[in-house]
Amino acid sequence: MPARELTLLWSVTVSVFPAGGMLGGSVSGVLADSLGRKGSMLVNNVLALVAAGCMGVSKYLASYEMIIVGRLLIGITCAISCALVPMYLTEISPISIRGACGVIHQLLIVCAILLADVFGMSEIMGSSDMWPILLALTAFPAVFQLLLLPFCPESPRYLLVAKGQRAKAAAALNKLRGTHDIDRELNEIMREFEEMQREPTVRWVDLVGQRQLRVPLVIALVIQMSQQLSGINAVTYYSNDIFGSAKFSPSQSTYATIGVGGVNLLMTIVSIPLMDRLGRRTLHLAGLVGMTVFSVLLSLSLLFQDSVSWFPYASISGVVLFVVFFSIGPGSIPWFIMTEMIPMSARGKAVSLAVLTNFFCNFLVGLFFPILQESLGYYSFLVFASLLAVFSLFTYLKMPETKNKTVDQVLAVVLGTPQ
Repeated sequence: MPARELTLLWSVTVSVFPAGGMLGGSVSGVLADSLGRKGSMLVNNVLALVAAGCMGVSKYLASYEMIIVGRLLIGITCAISCALVPMYLTEISPISIRGACGVIHQLLIVCAILLADVFGMSEIMGSSDMWPILLALTAFPAVFQLLLLPFCPESPRYLLVAKGQRAKAAAALNKLRGTHDIDRELNEIMREFEEMQREPTVRWVDLVGQRQLRVPLVIALVIQMSQQLSGINAVTYYSNDIFGSAKFSPSQSTYATIGVGGVNLLMTIVSIPLMDRLGRRTLHLAGLVGMTVFSVLLSLSLLFQDSVSWFPYASISGVVLFVVFFSIGPGSIPWFIMTEMIPMSARGKAVSLAVLTNFFCNFLVGLFFPILQESLGYYSFLVFASLLAVFSLFTYLKMPETKNKTVDQVLAVVLGTPQ
């Protein structure tokens, strides 16, 4: 195959994942509202098995089309999971540990990325013979969840508020709390159900037309944008070059990249107890400000690494600290903050838009970063620093604290109305 066609094929294969993510994000809310959180996740895992099968057999069928189809499907399933899993976790968790439970989703994503980096090493499964099996391993978590998820209860909030099934909601809450002392929590959910009954069904246009929905939705969308436009993917892309500039061999650079993944995992674990102590707003703002500082330092150290002997090591420190600040807040908070700000009546539609926005920004970074890199080189990190500064200011001015608050309490803060 000619080099130009091969490059085009590679670009399509890479970009089809976020394209699938945009498609998955756009339907996730419909699935969540129609099939429920648990039912939608079960259906989504069946699709994940199909995706794993397509990628796993691609080499044996000599079909690159199967890889493209598989990546499209896995992009769809990934987006649906990113919508449903944080929504389910925050809806079933007690308010006192809701933030910690919300981080679990990102923690498992980070674990999966680290495992993929390890298994993708040439010594393990990153070889010409083993890569189809590596891609097919996507089936493992899908099978695991298909076997265990049926034993988990549906979201009590979904059962009562969306379906009006009080008895089933009470039974699910009993199972989740391990006690029959659930009256206070059930009554709080019941009040939300009664309020929802008095209001007309939320339409897509109402997300923009009604201020009590528009304001928290805009905040949620900007928070999603702050995750993908932070430059985290650009830093990951450059990591091997940065380690190489510090005289690391290619194999050492690979191990160092895996080490950065380990730091990401460690700091995500550290953020779990902090989420319900320091709060979402504090951690997200601290993360964005820290990333702003270290993206500037990273750019400067890379630009002058040939002039100052220790600057290559400063670049490595910049990468590690950039990832540290990403992990403590911007990595996890965007996925579950929308569930804490959006009323149940509009949650499915709002989550669809939020996940669609996230994967669209992912697509934009993948599309334009190579162009940015070619035209600006290491100065490209200053572009991300500028965006991070804007997101930091927005977070400081507009993002509410949702720790230990109900949706109504958060909306009162956001809208500036007395409770």
